[in-house]
Amino acid sequence: MAEVNRAPMWNAIRSFFSPPMTADPAEVNAKLHWIVRLRWLAITAQIISIFPALYFRMIDPNVLPIFIGAIGLLIVWNLLTWGALQRGWELPSPQILIQLCADIAILSTLLALTGGAWNPTVPILFVHSVLGAMLLQGRRSLFFFFILLISVISIQFGAQIPPALEDSLLPRTILFPAQFLVALVFWILTAWLSRTLGALQWDLSTARERKTRIDRLRAVGALAAGLSHEFATPLNTAQLRLERLARSLNLADNPDLMTAREELNRCGEVLHHMAGSQLDPERLSLEVVDIDTLVGQVCRGVANDHDPGVTVRYRRVGRGPYRALIPTVAFSQGVINLIDNAIQSGGEHSTVDVSVEAGIDHVNLSVADRGAGWPAIVRSHLGEPFVTTKPGGVGLGLYYVHSLAEAIGAQLFLEDHPEGGAVARISLPSPGRVESIPGES
Repeated sequence: MAEVNRAPMWNAIRSFFSPPMTADPAEVNAKLHWIVRLRWLAITAQIISIFPALYFRMIDPNVLPIFIGAIGLLIVWNLLTWGALQRGWELPSPQILIQLCADIAILSTLLALTGGAWNPTVPILFVHSVLGAMLLQGRRSLFFFFILLISVISIQFGAQIPPALEDSLLPRTILFPAQFLVALVFWILTAWLSRTLGALQWDLSTARERKTRIDRLRAVGALAAGLSHEFATPLNTAQLRLERLARSLNLADNPDLMTAREELNRCGEVLHHMAGSQLDPERLSLEVVDIDTLVGQVCRGVANDHDPGVTVRYRRVGRGPYRALIPTVAFSQGVINLIDNAIQSGGEHSTVDVSVEAGIDHVNLSVADRGAGWPAIVRSHLGEPFVTTKPGGVGLGLYYVHSLAEAIGAQLFLEDHPEGGAVARISLPSPGRVESIPGES
């Protein structure tokens, strides 16, 4: 029976000391919960230390009421904080700095009453340099470290030396540099570890989110494949029977029959786009490609396929290299989709500007038009199929590009053109930056 109850008790102890590491560095309440728990331990230790301190003459009985009063003040402060957290209040981020500064003030008072910097338990004060580096960010962390140094200095000059320490005092010229060095090392090491762990947790959270999106992509792809397969045969049968009926009854020019034929053709186009929008990240064949050469060829091909009134201009920005790890055929189709969208937005005599820009760790492909810009519904539903505001549009072209970007570790951005119009930008990681591509080992 004891073995059965030991595991829950051990898990409760572990959870009590679990650090507040979250994917969101601004998770204030989780950090405050941890501070409250640690403070209860510190309060308990201070209460227990009263009796040994009196016995070993580490505290003057005359200042005992002040000592107990400081502990009582800390208990009240912790109860107020605990009550606010239990009520579910969303406390602001400066509250963490305030809480740690309150701890420093009370602890410095207790140490000043029991020997100050010469008290053997003064390393407890340096624990707060660890907490400050772990729980605070940026300037607040540095500001708290300076407050800690001021506290260390103050307890050297304003301390009451108990009889037990009067004969064993180190000179301040030795004591303060040593304590300053200890606090500084604690703060630097913990700040570095905290930021490293925070970055790793953020990367893990991003990877999980990305995996979820890819799983949704596969589910939609499977649905599209199933719909295409199930509807293709009856749709073709309906089209053939309709044509046969039109010939047998001489109804080729019948308006209702023409409308039915157009709608069936539209259904066929939707199925065709759905079949072409399937991307399985595990089946993509990736290779290092010169984006400049590939996009230039695509632009020339699209320009030749459209009316002479449509202009597709291509340019490169920067000195290169313009290499990226992509599936050539799928990426070319994505570029075609973006250019077609831009042409449709600009009208019969539209001009589409396509550019490739090389950065330090990425390659940007931009397709810009001078149309009406991105509709709000397209921005808010980016990555979802069948979202379009164009008459006769299917809503799968931009979805295909977004799915492709997700599959190869790129990002798709919908931006406004400075001179009016819309810009679709794909940010591709350079080959040296690609660490993990879904489907690649």
